[in-house]
Amino acid sequence: MGGVRAQDSPFRPYWWGTDLAAAGVDARPNVGTYGQYQFAELPPVPFELRGDLGWLATQPVHEEWSINGNATVQLPELLTACERVRLLLPPSFTRFMASSQLQDRVRSNTACFIDLDSAPVAAPAGGGHLVRFLSDQQGCLYWYLYLTEGGGDHAVVCSPDFYGVEADVPPPADPDGISFCAESFEAFLCRFWLENEVWFAVTAGTPLPDVGAEYVERYRSAG
Repeated sequence: MGGVRAQDSPFRPYWWGTDLAAAGVDARPNVGTYGQYQFAELPPVPFELRGDLGWLATQPVHEEWSINGNATVQLPELLTACERVRLLLPPSFTRFMASSQLQDRVRSNTACFIDLDSAPVAAPAGGGHLVRFLSDQQGCLYWYLYLTEGGGDHAVVCSPDFYGVEADVPPPADPDGISFCAESFEAFLCRFWLENEVWFAVTAGTPLPDVGAEYVERYRSAG
């Protein structure tokens, strides 16, 4: 299952994330809980992404700030709902959502948590579907798997609007309220994990991953 390139997405490309000012990345100033940063300025992630999440399996487990949520319970219902409408979820997505051990290796400095929806819902643009999988603790932002029409490709998008089967009133059909933020689920997860690890390292003194300094230097050089 392939990914969607930013230039082919029906949504504007932006990265919603935490600041990296303390790490010396001028392109990532502190503008509040989250900033909406230029997608084109993001450096490539320093791993070869093969779809198996092998880079994550070797990382430490965290007892605090883990994003572990309801995924292992909710995943069977989601898979059934997707099968009903002939949509395939990317293997990296299902592998991650089925594994509490992998989820415990990803943490969030804003207390985001896995909030897996039970079924896909129609996207407001592009003719595809959205599957919510990650929520900010305060409801500031939500991240979604975007499945293209026919389900052959996918990307990750982010929005302050809540899309899902539990929504009492669906958000207005405003594609400008959704940001393309990664060409695949694994690419999103890798960047989300790494940027949070950099943040924790420079603000809380936790160990910096081996690739952390490389990523920060790539970001500084790109600027």
